[in-house]
Amino acid sequence: MLHITSTKHGEATWRIEHKRLWMESFRDCRDDHALDPAYRLRMDGSTVEIPNGPTGLVYFGEDSERPELPFVEERFPAHRDLWEAVENAYWDEVEPLEHSRLEQLNPEALDYTTDRWTVAEIRETAWNIRRSA
Repeated sequence: MLHITSTKHGEATWRIEHKRLWMESFRDCRDDHALDPAYRLRMDGSTVEIPNGPTGLVYFGEDSERPELPFVEERFPAHRDLWEAVENAYWDEVEPLEHSRLEQLNPEALDYTTDRWTVAEIRETAWNIRRSA
């Protein structure tokens, strides 16, 4: 199951496997980066452009290799609010409390899962919320 967590300036797609958080992709939604060309960030730090890929999107790893959150945090420190939201959504999933850590941290942050929504529905909802903010 994929999670898509979004904040005002970014969107992260990630999954949990064996209680570990693996990052799939990141979309930079800030105005000055929203039209950047898509690329893949490999585990060795090198990049590969993705011609005709969705603008502002960064895919992580190759084949079945995916980075954990600290790898992504180091490379995109300007999105600390998003990484904190991802971490809180992760803990809400693996060790739930009576209240949502994510909602307490940032009431504007959203976390959706693909077992309840399609990826297209998640992205459309997040986009509409960001536009209306």
